[in-house]
Amino acid sequence: MSFLKKITDSVSKGVSSATEKAQQTVEITRINSQISGKRKEIERLYADIGEAVYSAYRAHDLSLAEAKVIPLCEEVAAIHEEINALDDRIKELRNEKDCVCGERVTYDVRFCPSCGHQFPEPAQIRTEEAPPASEEPAVAPAADAIGMEPPAEAADAIHAADLYTEETEELPSRHQRPQLCHNCGSRLEADSRFCQTCGKAAYQ
Repeated sequence: MSFLKKITDSVSKGVSSATEKAQQTVEITRINSQISGKRKEIERLYADIGEAVYSAYRAHDLSLAEAKVIPLCEEVAAIHEEINALDDRIKELRNEKDCVCGERVTYDVRFCPSCGHQFPEPAQIRTEEAPPASEEPAVAPAADAIGMEPPAEAADAIHAADLYTEETEELPSRHQRPQLCHNCGSRLEADSRFCQTCGKAAYQ
């Protein structure tokens, strides 16, 4: 029964995760489409600005362009702010943030793996003490808890599942196995120059 429950839980988590990622991808694609449209609008405004300046140049009085150029520049600035807001939404969906060096990293890292910059600690949010959880309904005891041994086939299947879980969780793929920080022992990505946990240089 325990083995079947493990399989059911794994499938449920996998479906839920895949659905969430699909929805996230659709949302990010929609936002990127909006950003692309706004950038095209900026290019059109740039062309209008250039045309106004050139017309004033032909008239030998560049001050004539000021009345047209300033409103167009303000419109460009407003669109840039809209693009920044959309980009922030993408970072939120991907759980990412920007470093001072321009690198985009996951939100929970303390140090940039590219330049070693230390991010400020997130503000601690005070929460009220959660009420005690309600008692779970009584369930039938497992076979081994009441002194009964499960059938041999079931025992072998459970043992194999436990071994598979331990191996896949503790031993990553040889080609994806990260390096370890020499200072704190945290795992490092292959291209990390600094530890994301303690900020020490990855290479001495």
